[in-house]
Amino acid sequence: MDTIRSFIDGMDWSVLVSAWRHLSLPPDRLGPALMMLGSIVVVCELTRIALCTEHTTSRVAHVTVCVLTFPFQSILLAVMLVHAASSYPGRGWINLGIALAAYVLWFVIGMATKLVRKPSEGADLGFMCVGALITFPVGIIAAIVWR
Repeated sequence: MDTIRSFIDGMDWSVLVSAWRHLSLPPDRLGPALMMLGSIVVVCELTRIALCTEHTTSRVAHVTVCVLTFPFQSILLAVMLVHAASSYPGRGWINLGIALAAYVLWFVIGMATKLVRKPSEGADLGFMCVGALITFPVGIIAAIVWR
């Protein structure tokens, strides 16, 4: 327990605080926020394909690939939509457009993984549709609540 406590005491939380601030999609810092969001999507897809290529029989790698394929990205976008709508009321519909652009990026990068590994499922439309059923209803509700 002391090891965990000493690890946490020495941490610098400013990176997480800055990332949380960027997830609110501030209008004055929208460029860096969109670059951070786009890089998260790209890193998830590239990590997913790297794990598929290198650790084909690992159960942990398979679970990680499944989490990066669908729930992590869609839940992150849903949290982003709620946080952004509550931080900057009146921008909920714009934020939904940004989330839609993130889904397009997610699809394009997912399909690009087929260039690396042919048997890859690429951008799995089934997973993306289920992710959209998580992300967009939450975003629509947030846009309506924080008009």
